[in-house]
Amino acid sequence: MSGLARLLASVLLLLPWTVQGSDDAVLIQIGWLLSDPARPPLENIILVVRDGRITDLRDGTDRRDADAGMRQVDLKDKYVVPGFIDLHVHLTTPASPGGELRTVSQSGADLALVALELGQRNLAAGFTTVVDLGTGRRAHDEAIYALRKAIAEGRVTGPRIVVAGSPLSPTGASRTGRYRPAVDAAISPPGVCDGADDCRRVVREQIAAGADIINVYNSGSLNDPHMVQQTFTDEEFAVIIETAHALGRRVIADGHTAAGINAALRAGADIVDTAPWPDDESWRLMRANNTVFVPHLYAFEQVVGDAPESLADGTMHWIPSPIMKRLYDIKNQPYSAERAYREGVALAFGSDTGVIPHGANGGEFAELVRIGLTPAEAIGTATSVAAGALGLERELGTLEVGKVADLVAVNANPLENIRVLEHVRFVMKGGRVVRDER
Repeated sequence: MSGLARLLASVLLLLPWTVQGSDDAVLIQIGWLLSDPARPPLENIILVVRDGRITDLRDGTDRRDADAGMRQVDLKDKYVVPGFIDLHVHLTTPASPGGELRTVSQSGADLALVALELGQRNLAAGFTTVVDLGTGRRAHDEAIYALRKAIAEGRVTGPRIVVAGSPLSPTGASRTGRYRPAVDAAISPPGVCDGADDCRRVVREQIAAGADIINVYNSGSLNDPHMVQQTFTDEEFAVIIETAHALGRRVIADGHTAAGINAALRAGADIVDTAPWPDDESWRLMRANNTVFVPHLYAFEQVVGDAPESLADGTMHWIPSPIMKRLYDIKNQPYSAERAYREGVALAFGSDTGVIPHGANGGEFAELVRIGLTPAEAIGTATSVAAGALGLERELGTLEVGKVADLVAVNANPLENIRVLEHVRFVMKGGRVVRDER
């Protein structure tokens, strides 16, 4: 069977999801509930959902409306947590060779089908909300905006998508100049800008196109042979972030080196992403600004092998050897996230799926615990902290009356065994059951 045939078959298998509306009223019996990772868990709970939102949360012995015609879901032998939020995914990029080529050789319609399948893998793993950080290619943007709309309208099932549009980068930095000039001119990455006025225009264009959040590259890519230490000038960073904030959008500073990280932080970036090489000034600025840090520990663990002679054993075995060596060096240094945790910087969850397989997001939880977080804190990175980082804390992140009914159930206590979160058995998104393997 061809790759396209397999993709279409998988979409057809999932079509029953696309015709399910949210249940008007659902009564869920829960044996163990971590409604908020900052609070102790509850036992024997009834949670009532109406029109996609939680309307009641009470003791499980109070069954006053259990026979009122509501559909009932029995999770009495399950452990329930809020739906997860992943702040870093690439929905048109499978973890396989040729991903960059696909974004310039396939149409937006082709990529929308890819993103639908990959998005559903994220959702099945319990990630009810994801932030797509883009590729810098127009076809990707077309696909993600169309998919976000189709999911929001209930025409297809997938995770709730927060769209960053095209990452902002100056000429000559990340995701520019990768092809012959004629090809680069034809595909014209829409996030490229130079100078304060041009960058102000591009931020406005991204938001006009539908971007929910702005992603700005503060350094070159780890995949660049000669990585730029700071992409934009201080003036350009200031204008980008000022313009985004004025239009009600938060800003992710995605990059790696202290010079770029600190320039973005001084300009007021809300979220710092990846950042394997910050310095003392980075931590001071993050604390002072209440910046949220999104590391990718599991991705660094998986992307290359465990020894210099086995670098190609990782998920990105096709990349050039010098880049593999750079990633191996990051993997074998103390992770900056460990220092961030000690410094009191808030950590939020980001898997970088597309570098690792979609649906393997949950591997990040165990890595966060390995560097020192408690299991409850690790869960918080993907729930309450992530929701707050996006400004969605009134809707998502905890299971409380009035909030959206996004929840995940597993077979064992995640506070005792965090790896159980890699084996999700039940997912509800907005009051709709989207995975049920009880």
